[in-house]
Amino acid sequence: MEKKERVFFEEFDALYYFHGSSENWAMQGFHFHNQYEIILLLTDGALMEIGNCTYHAKAGDLFVINNKEYHRTSGASGKAYKRYVLMFEPEFLVQMGEAFHYDFSLFFENRPEQFNHRLHLSGEKLEKVEKLFGKLERHISSESKKSAESSVKVKVAILELITAINEMYRFFMEEEKGRNSEERKDEQGKQEFKDPVLYRERIEQLKKYIAAHVEERLDLDEISGRFYMNRYYLSHYFKKETGFTLMQYVTNQKILAAKTLLKEGHSVTDVAFRLSYNSDSHFIAVFKKATGITPKKYAQSKKDNHE
Repeated sequence: MEKKERVFFEEFDALYYFHGSSENWAMQGFHFHNQYEIILLLTDGALMEIGNCTYHAKAGDLFVINNKEYHRTSGASGKAYKRYVLMFEPEFLVQMGEAFHYDFSLFFENRPEQFNHRLHLSGEKLEKVEKLFGKLERHISSESKKSAESSVKVKVAILELITAINEMYRFFMEEEKGRNSEERKDEQGKQEFKDPVLYRERIEQLKKYIAAHVEERLDLDEISGRFYMNRYYLSHYFKKETGFTLMQYVTNQKILAAKTLLKEGHSVTDVAFRLSYNSDSHFIAVFKKATGITPKKYAQSKKDNHE
């Protein structure tokens, strides 16, 4: 409760960038803002508080903070703290995600359970991210010319930085998943999985994701990777909660979408293409297995009934 009383909103430009150091780096209270924020610390000893999480930061620690998380930073008095800070509007990633068909906001919004805001970088990874920050900084400096090209270069540099960070986070999460998997092995060498209540909410998120992407080629590896769930556990728990395996549910949703399209007058070939089936014959076989009739006969029956 004490933290919430000290939370304040702070206004920033749509794009904010800082690279440098400052002494007595401390916020008087927790704040939040409209922008997503990426902070890369290059000095040991800062304290980073994000919501109910507290991190004793080291040089090389990178933090990602979304626009709904209150946070504050503090450091030892008299010590200079060097850092990179980038802040930008969430809408930018939404627009770019639609253009590139890629979830740039993956670690700002669609996070795995027990998300760790901190990604520690060292060696080549730290060097790579610093170079990308430097590249962005150069483009921001040249943007003062207000040319269309300089603005594009800034946006591309931000996307390049975020893509690199996402890739490193994915690698980090895979390592964590592997370690946790080993820790959960029982004496017989079989894996045990806990069923947290929050996974029921995750099942609903999965259903919404499938509904929103039903026209795409969905498979178990892609979905489990996107939601950072072990594919065995995902299949087991999804069936436990819904009565269907994940892929049975995907097929059912595709069949429902196919029926709607067929009733609207779309051809079998068009429906197969729109729902990302490998071929017309594959779609026909799946549809007939699920419904007992071919999609052509289904469409004809609906047309006859309508007439």
